[in-house]
Amino acid sequence: MHWVYTHIEQGLLHWGYWAVLGGLLGEDAGLPLPGETVLMFASFLAHKRAELQLQWVILVGIAAATTGDNIGFLLGRALGDRLLRWIKKLTRADDEDIGAARAQMRRHGKATIFWARFVFGLRTIAGPMAGVLGMEWKEFAVYNALGACTWVTVMAMIGFAFAAEFQSLLSFFEKMSWGISACFLTLGYILWRRQKRRYEQRLAKRRQQQK
Repeated sequence: MHWVYTHIEQGLLHWGYWAVLGGLLGEDAGLPLPGETVLMFASFLAHKRAELQLQWVILVGIAAATTGDNIGFLLGRALGDRLLRWIKKLTRADDEDIGAARAQMRRHGKATIFWARFVFGLRTIAGPMAGVLGMEWKEFAVYNALGACTWVTVMAMIGFAFAAEFQSLLSFFEKMSWGISACFLTLGYILWRRQKRRYEQRLAKRRQQQK
């Protein structure tokens, strides 16, 4: 991973805030980019060098994260049917699986969008999936903005405050992110299974009433 850090550092020193903008916007739009690492490296450099300033790293980061997620949401909304067919083919999901996922998004969507920001991998797919599953844009925009402001500020302040222990800090957050991702995926699967049972029960009751 050292070569990744080297390229990120060189990109930040060469492109400055544009590198912060591109890294976070791309990750949140759905590209597999290391947005968290870019943000923390930018904060570290703001502490050590004069090329970047922390307040601008935070402002650019919030703008990039918010914009990227909204792009991902709109892409998910625009490509909804095609993405759903691809998801069904890839995961062998059926209409009841998708219906349960939509019901879960309606029930837990606000919390999911906010907390997904702090989880590696989930923040990349949260926007597109919210669009695919039909979450209201206004609701998405509010909780996405709250999550982006909180996450960017917290991560930037940590990277700045602990610059002397930056390498150890970065390694810790990478390991922690994988652990949190596993916990969130497990919790999401449990909630989805419960939501699917409820969805199937409602469908069965509706079919009986139609007879």
